Amino acid sequence: MYTIADIKVELLNPEEVKNFIRNHGIFACQCYNTPEKYAERVGLSCLKEGHTSGSRADMFKFRIHAPRYTCDQIMRHSVGTAINCQSQRYVAMDDNFEIYAPPYVMNDEVLKTLYEVYEKKCKNYYKIMRVEFDSRGITGEKANDLMRTMLPIGVACNLTMGFTIEALMNFMGKRLCARADEPIRQVARLMKEAVLAVEPRYGEFLVPQCERLMYCPEKHSCGGYPSREEIDDLITCGYLYRELLKTYEENLPLLEDELECIDEELDLYWLEEKQIRKGEK
Repeated sequence: MYTIADIKVELLNPEEVKNFIRNHGIFACQCYNTPEKYAERVGLSCLKEGHTSGSRADMFKFRIHAPRYTCDQIMRHSVGTAINCQSQRYVAMDDNFEIYAPPYVMNDEVLKTLYEVYEKKCKNYYKIMRVEFDSRGITGEKANDLMRTMLPIGVACNLTMGFTIEALMNFMGKRLCARADEPIRQVARLMKEAVLAVEPRYGEFLVPQCERLMYCPEKHSCGGYPSREEIDDLITCGYLYRELLKTYEENLPLLEDELECIDEELDLYWLEEKQIRKGEK
């Protein structure tokens, strides 16, 4: 068996990544005929402002070792990516047969033992089927192809994948989320660590989507950030408060009782606003 600690990520092109922001700037300098000596500054500015079209010639390339079902989840990110996944047809799994055990299982001796027994039985049946296919003259790729249907979804898998910065930001936005499946969240953490080790300036962009949006778009939020509706309410509340303060602009500095009066009026305005939203008025 293998655990979450055995999930591995390697950045394959660290030296290239060091130059990505400058490369981005070289592309973008064309737009305003900006001298190339400012490429680094232009690239960083474009990145901060979300003008990423000039970055698409470069890819962050990773080698990932994770459960097969996690690799399947990763490969759903198909826009702005390049993907090659280990084949279970061309690669015999006889000596590469481990099943992923989640942290909860590893912390429970009974469950851990059951997983170990199951893994051993799967390996034994795989070997038995190999012998049976061999006896029928079916070997190599053909046998692997017929036998891969027996493999558990948690079997270890290797994946190489490239991401543009847009695709990587989108991946991090979804997969660093507290609600993401733990193995893919671990992959995202390791990918981010690998990138920041060679180019720390990407740190502010490789974050959960709530950190970038300043609200949580998920239906079932972890509570770390307010919802979009809550943000709208705060903005509306601030707008109403500003409008009420304008009515007192010509007065002397506000006394405590006048502030209380504003608060009362704000409560009335807010109640009326919510009634309008609900269609009660």
